[in-house]
Amino acid sequence: MFDLKSQVDQILNNNTYLFEQKKMDVINNISDELQVNVDCLRIEELFTNLLNNAVKYSDEGGTITINTNQKSNEIQISVSDDGIGMTNEQIEHLFDEFYKADESRHDFDSSGLGMPIAKRIVEKHGGRIWVESKGLGEGSTFYFTLPKSNKDN
Repeated sequence: MFDLKSQVDQILNNNTYLFEQKKMDVINNISDELQVNVDCLRIEELFTNLLNNAVKYSDEGGTITINTNQKSNEIQISVSDDGIGMTNEQIEHLFDEFYKADESRHDFDSSGLGMPIAKRIVEKHGGRIWVESKGLGEGSTFYFTLPKSNKDN
C-alpha cells in the first residue's frame, strides 16, 4: 500500500524534462494520503505512458491536470490535457495494439503499444480505463479506476 499523491509527484519529478521541453504546466490534484494497493512499477509505467501522450499531443505551453474522484470501492483517476483531441473513431481504436491515433505526425517515435499496455496494467489491478474527448482541438481526458485499499473502505 502506498500514498498515490507522493508516488505521482515522484513520477512527475522524474519526467520534468518532458514538461520543460514544451513549457507545459502539470497540476497534481490527487488528495493527500490517498492509499492504493498496486504494483508501484506498473503504475509508474501507466502514468508515464499517459503523461508522454499528453505531452506529445499538446502544443507548447499547454496544461496537464491529474484529478481523482473517490467512489465507494474504487478510485477514479483522470489525466487531462488541452491538446489536439481525438475523434470518436480514434477513441474507438485507441487501445488496439499498434494503433496510432495520428499517423500524420511522423516526428514521433511510437510503437502504438503505449495505450494497450496501459489498459493491461489497469485491468491487472482490477480496474478499467477509457478516454473522452470533445473532438479535434478540444483536448483529451484519460480515466482509469483502481480499487481502494482496505484502509480507505
